[in-house]
Amino acid sequence: MPSFNRPVIAVCAWEACVIGYFLAALALIGGHIWSIDDLVWIAKLAVCGLFVVGAVALLSRRFGKAGGAITGALCGLVPSALMLTWVLVARPGFEASAGGAGIAFMLAAPSAVGGAFAGIICSRRKKASATS
Repeated sequence: MPSFNRPVIAVCAWEACVIGYFLAALALIGGHIWSIDDLVWIAKLAVCGLFVVGAVALLSRRFGKAGGAITGALCGLVPSALMLTWVLVARPGFEASAGGAGIAFMLAAPSAVGGAFAGIICSRRKKASATS
């Protein structure tokens, strides 16, 4: 696979994991009325995915598949860590802080899984060394 296609496929994998998780969660809850705000939120989440996979693509190139998966999972946890930091530092009020913390906890697992997939996709094979 050409190397310039890997980040594009990795973004698709991250988006499928994260947005797919949230769509499935909304479908299971039932009674959700879709609005323009939902599409704006999904667009913001997609932009977040571009940054996460960009970091994964830069950091996981040198590692093998296992190292890429670990690096991707750690990069996938960064948005949740940033949201929790914002909640703790800014103290935006009861509703906003509870909502921010809730979204951060909901985003952590699917983003880490999507980051791991992106790391596997973006990593290169380790070449066997021929030491004598």
